[in-house]
Amino acid sequence: MTAGRILAIVSGVLAALIALGLLAGGGVLLWAYGTKRDDNGFYSTRYERFAGSGYAVRSDDLDLGTDGPDRLFDHVGTIRIRGRAATSRPLFLGIGREDDVERYLNGVEHEVVTDVDLDPWQVSYRHEPGSGTPRRPGSQTFWAARGRNTVTWEVDDGRWVAVLMNADASRGVAAEISVAAKSGLVLWAGIIVLVLGVLAAALAFYLLRLGLRSRRPGPP
Repeated sequence: MTAGRILAIVSGVLAALIALGLLAGGGVLLWAYGTKRDDNGFYSTRYERFAGSGYAVRSDDLDLGTDGPDRLFDHVGTIRIRGRAATSRPLFLGIGREDDVERYLNGVEHEVVTDVDLDPWQVSYRHEPGSGTPRRPGSQTFWAARGRNTVTWEVDDGRWVAVLMNADASRGVAAEISVAAKSGLVLWAGIIVLVLGVLAAALAFYLLRLGLRSRRPGPP
């Protein structure tokens, strides 16, 4: 067997492995698109606990429209946050520009979420001390989106912060939160990955056929 045929076989096997991975990945994405969305088209996380002894729990900023991991949010059309209060007090959920939120919470004791580990669930906070008392969050006009126990937001460019508070602006915030997103990228990503898998499978077939075909005997 010539070196060229050996190279074709090895390349064909590698292409076949890549094709299997792409086909499996594309199938999983299309399966998720068809079965993991709710009736409104959202993909949701499970409910997890967020809590703080101050007046609010807020996210670190989501910097949309710039390079980096947060750039992924540019491809998410809508974000929905739902909360289940740990007490009888109704929750306030809001999303606002970072500058506006920082002015509102300036001098107010609150927690900033700095890191989240999914398995096992663990949240890291940065405690922001303060002696001030915030006004009721629902009375503020700077929110891009707000709601009682649920907020839905059409993603936009900028630096944004999600805020969890008691609706009456009282101290001691505790709730289970679920974050959901709606995006057409899952469907298109699944289709693209499947097409790439089919192309890789065709290349694998060609290379293996080239490497394994029998040589015809030459003329006597």
